[in-house]
Amino acid sequence: MSSRPWLLYAYPWMPFPRRVTIYLREKRIPSSLVTVVPVSDPQLGNASPSEFPQRPQGSLPILAIPLAHGHQGEPYLFIQQSLAIINYLDELCDSGHQGFPLSHYSMRGADALGRARQTALLALADECTIAWNPVRTFGTDAGTMSIPEAAKEMIRWVRRPLGAIEGLLKDRDFSSLRQGGGQGPTIAEIVLYQFLEFTMDCYGKDMTQGSSEVVKDVYGKDVVELFPKLREFYAAFKTRDSAKRDPMAGEVASEAVLKKMQTWADGVA
Repeated sequence: MSSRPWLLYAYPWMPFPRRVTIYLREKRIPSSLVTVVPVSDPQLGNASPSEFPQRPQGSLPILAIPLAHGHQGEPYLFIQQSLAIINYLDELCDSGHQGFPLSHYSMRGADALGRARQTALLALADECTIAWNPVRTFGTDAGTMSIPEAAKEMIRWVRRPLGAIEGLLKDRDFSSLRQGGGQGPTIAEIVLYQFLEFTMDCYGKDMTQGSSEVVKDVYGKDVVELFPKLREFYAAFKTRDSAKRDPMAGEVASEAVLKKMQTWADGVA
């Protein structure tokens, strides 16, 4: 392990960096190993604090790993994309390499079947976050054009993977996921929580509610669109220390940005 900490460049309140910071807290990875470098919003300079090297090019988060002194060329090795960063760090924790705290359990599944199920949940949760972009683009003042009908249609498409997730969670008891319980989250559950938290905290939209309408699920069956297990999951995870937003660390969007995100086009919200 380098004597210098690894640097995680992040917009602290935004969804993809938020996944990584929640993960770091859950794994109890100290700042002496991975230091979060808060980068100002793109509209406010898109810059890192002066005591850190300039932010790397590319979308955030980016993990910067110092190379050995005397190395020719770029002094850092960069890993981009939130899931790539999380999985890389989790490999190190599972093996206890480079000074990272040894995992107490596998966040990716304890066996082949467990990993397959976690991968399915992860894919659906990630799909929700990605699909939210056209919702906010067409349906809120944070977007670039107002097309309310397109935003409403995309909300319906976001709810489809949420319905599939509801089915995956139907037999789960989340009481032990609460802070102080005996169950820690998986990577997939961190990504799912991050999506539900992001839409609630930033856009004022509770995606655990469902529409209460009869809709076609992903398998073409008529179902009532309600998500009670998602609500149970979200309520339990929200009690965890890792999920608490720190305003002093920039983990809450500014009032001006929140106002734009929470101003919805007529008939969408």
